[in-house]
Amino acid sequence: PFGHRPLIENLVHNNIYEGKFIDRTFVVQKMPLLPILIYSFTFISHNFFFIVIFKNLLLFFILIYFLKKYILSNNLKLKKIFIYFLVYLIPYNMFICLNFEYADSLISILLPSLFLILISKENNKYVYASILLFLLYLTKNSMLFVCLFIPIFIVLFEKNHYYRVKKFFILLGPILALMIWGSFTYVKTGKFAFGSNMLSVNSMGMNIALNKKFLEYYPKKSLDLIHHKTYFPIEIKNEWEISNYFNKKNKEHLSNFNNFFEYLKTFPRKINFILFNIHRDAALPDLNGNFDNSIRYSLIPSKLFINFSLILALYIVFKNFIKKNEKFIDTLLFLLIFSAYSFPLILAWSTSKHLVPLSIISYFYILNMNFKKSY
Repeated sequence: PFGHRPLIENLVHNNIYEGKFIDRTFVVQKMPLLPILIYSFTFISHNFFFIVIFKNLLLFFILIYFLKKYILSNNLKLKKIFIYFLVYLIPYNMFICLNFEYADSLISILLPSLFLILISKENNKYVYASILLFLLYLTKNSMLFVCLFIPIFIVLFEKNHYYRVKKFFILLGPILALMIWGSFTYVKTGKFAFGSNMLSVNSMGMNIALNKKFLEYYPKKSLDLIHHKTYFPIEIKNEWEISNYFNKKNKEHLSNFNNFFEYLKTFPRKINFILFNIHRDAALPDLNGNFDNSIRYSLIPSKLFINFSLILALYIVFKNFIKKNEKFIDTLLFLLIFSAYSFPLILAWSTSKHLVPLSIISYFYILNMNFKKSY
């Protein structure tokens, strides 16, 4: 699903990175990490169960590896590693992490791993962070701000003399990923994909966020219902022509002050969804036209982690602003990752699956603050 099938099918059978979308050929519709990861497993076996199981063994090995680095470098007892896994046992979190359809299944492992290695005392942590940022950049376009702001923060605020040179390694991963993806898209399509044009479908997605009926749908109903009513001139064939068409349409829409104000009015509901929503969202109607927006109980602990971590972080910032101690830096790093990840979700929109990485790093942050207080 989600546009990955035709892309992976073409990779497996034709060694071509492209797929069909809205009856046209797209190259820059999906970031490459998930489809290439699944494609690489097919060199071993085409068995579906092997691919799903091996994908999760690999990803959770990465998580365990960085958890161990974090725990040992902070002189914590290794048995505490099991406490960190409790957040992955929350049913909805587990469902997303074990999934093979969403890029969010990768982010739910890689982003918490990045946070853990950055707050560790591992000697080569910025080399590891650079590798993780490289992977995250190629996972999903919403990771752009994380991959840009985190390295800048580290270069500016890492004052430990031991890392005075090593900290610059963190710049290599995202720069390399940016150049590889941009160069690939330039060779294949004639355009260097970056920023708001990181994917050719971004402007089409933004057009949904600007739709006048957005708040009538979001968050209870699937926004695919708006997408299916989105039209563009039939003579447009090229993916970048479609991108330019919606870019122009979006700019014209926002140039009107009333439209811009209406768009800003969607932000509070998006923020409220991130912080407080515990109901099923993005539902599609059943045969009778009804939507299932019942309570999803496994979202409750995740919302508690998110809200408590933000309250704790803001308390530590106000308390330690002048001291700038280790806890303060860890807290600033957490807030930066949280904000950089959330920002695109507020500009566009989020669903519950997008928030799983936030709940996990919030849980890790709470444990980190508790352990550093104890030891």
